[in-house]
Amino acid sequence: MFSSATAFVAQVGCTRAGRPETTVTLSYRAGKHDPDGHFAGGTEMRVMTAHEGKLYGGNGYWEDIPGQEGAQAAQILVLETPDGAWRVDHDFDERLPDGRRRHLAVSALQSIQFDTDGRGKTLSQPVSLLLASTWDLTGTSQVFTRHNDTGRWSALILSEDKPTPNFLPQIRCFGSHKDRVTGADLVFAGQMPRGIFSGSYDPQTKGHIRWSSTPEITPASISNAFAGLHRRLRVTSFAEANGRLYATIGQHVFERIDGPSPQWRSIYTNSIPGRSETGLRGLTAVPFVGTSMLLATVEGTAARVLRINPETGENITELDLCAFLSQSWRMDVRYVIAAYNDMTSVSLPEGENVLLIGLMAFVAKKTPVPAGHHVVDIGYGVVEAGAWYLLRWPDGHYMLRQLAAPFPQAPVAIRAIKCSPFPEDGNSLYFAGYDANKASAHNSAWIARAQRI
Repeated sequence: MFSSATAFVAQVGCTRAGRPETTVTLSYRAGKHDPDGHFAGGTEMRVMTAHEGKLYGGNGYWEDIPGQEGAQAAQILVLETPDGAWRVDHDFDERLPDGRRRHLAVSALQSIQFDTDGRGKTLSQPVSLLLASTWDLTGTSQVFTRHNDTGRWSALILSEDKPTPNFLPQIRCFGSHKDRVTGADLVFAGQMPRGIFSGSYDPQTKGHIRWSSTPEITPASISNAFAGLHRRLRVTSFAEANGRLYATIGQHVFERIDGPSPQWRSIYTNSIPGRSETGLRGLTAVPFVGTSMLLATVEGTAARVLRINPETGENITELDLCAFLSQSWRMDVRYVIAAYNDMTSVSLPEGENVLLIGLMAFVAKKTPVPAGHHVVDIGYGVVEAGAWYLLRWPDGHYMLRQLAAPFPQAPVAIRAIKCSPFPEDGNSLYFAGYDANKASAHNSAWIARAQRI
């Protein structure tokens, strides 16, 4: 059932030391008021990140049917202690002239550290900034910066584009990298449709980042063999490997050529894209025989986990996702999204480092549903609605696990996984998710906490 190109054996329910999670509880359930009286909801919990010893999450209201609380806007939520309650750190509460909420969802959230300024000069002390961006219904792409001293957020416009009924301009991811030539610590924003913008630390500018006025690479310079979502290429992820920065754009992986006048070069193009709205996701560096390789997932009908040599572009399929899930679930899996934002590295007590990869899958409409599975028909497709994720061992073996938590409704998808930033929390993990999948939803966002052995 597996492709002949599959490099390693995927396993389900095999016995190995170090179970990744045991007791699972709900840390956040949408539809309640926080300790300060603010309503905290969301159809999706899209992103999470640790920052300054706290855990932050970004929700969204895509496909929301408002309840008694009325229409809401995207929010940044924060957890300050493992046994505390999530509270609203920032509410993107601006309204359009017609009264609608301007910000529909948090599209990117990342903690970035700067040790040098834009000239490569070492700062007197490192600076850590929390950055966010949203689905802005005006078509404006803004970078929001949280100021640690005041807790306030400031906004800087990166680009302005006209939205259409089927397309909303957005920043989908942030990345960071030290330029190997200039020594400058840089931050990157992957925006659709413009491309990749870069910025450096500057305390005199709004948001303390000086952004480039034009992107370093634009989708117009990329092959249009894969048109992407509504014929637009999406920048989905960044990763550093062997001191170099890489990015996924559509079905392509690009490498940044550092220096005062940086350029980007293509190192890999997926030749078997299948049907896909996004292309490649979750770019991550992994150690491999004295160097680092790149892992990425292919979203769609030809879903796979790829291992790519960044020096040569040579690649192999580590895991055929559609075949593996079909075999594991005994259902006909047709379309898979894995590593929505990234892959999460976790150190087990035995000393091994594993990768956790959240996922969601569509199955054939008339496929039999085995016991223990729950599917949801959303009209244009049927979704396996459990909270599933992959565990990748250092030797390339994969295991499939399901998060067992007291969900009030079907969890549908794991979009983000983060290790606990709290010293008193042991080795806990936090999982977040739900994918509305173009179907009506309400207060379906969730975050679960799993206590590992």
